[in-house]
Amino acid sequence: DRLFVAVCLVATLTFTFPHMATANTTGPMIFEVENLGAVQAAKTEAVQTETEVALELVPDPRIEVLRSYLASKNSPMADYAESLLAQKNYQFIIGISFAESNFCKYNIRPHNCWGIGGGYPEVYPDYPAAFERANSLIQRYHDRGMTTPPLMRTTWVGWHNQNWIIAVEQAMAELGALGL
Repeated sequence: DRLFVAVCLVATLTFTFPHMATANTTGPMIFEVENLGAVQAAKTEAVQTETEVALELVPDPRIEVLRSYLASKNSPMADYAESLLAQKNYQFIIGISFAESNFCKYNIRPHNCWGIGGGYPEVYPDYPAAFERANSLIQRYHDRGMTTPPLMRTTWVGWHNQNWIIAVEQAMAELGALGL
């Protein structure tokens, strides 16, 4: 009877828990990862996502530096420092605004303090929209090789105005001295 019960118990356990009955318990258990690259990529992506979230929580320290700089110039752009810094060519945008309108204190049309449009000045609904337009225009100049104020002057201003170059370079140098 005991032998019969023992055999039945072993058979029941083997069919109920087959992984326990066949497990290798004498040596180390080895697992094979077939797609290690995917595992590493997922891990890298998780780290990048954590880093991006952490960066979003830390405000850009340049925002306050730029806001203070523009406020010291009594510029209406001071309230839009973050939008300015989002533009690739923000230094040129600020420099040209100094040369054209004393940091946007004197707009040729609403929110147009760069003289964009020449004889038919453009109008913008707000400064962030104007920054985007100025940035795209400056980028077009840069794409054509006009990457410095002296190279941009004649096309932007329309005549040889040395004071325009001096003003743009002065503002850009001040931004550079502030680490912007």
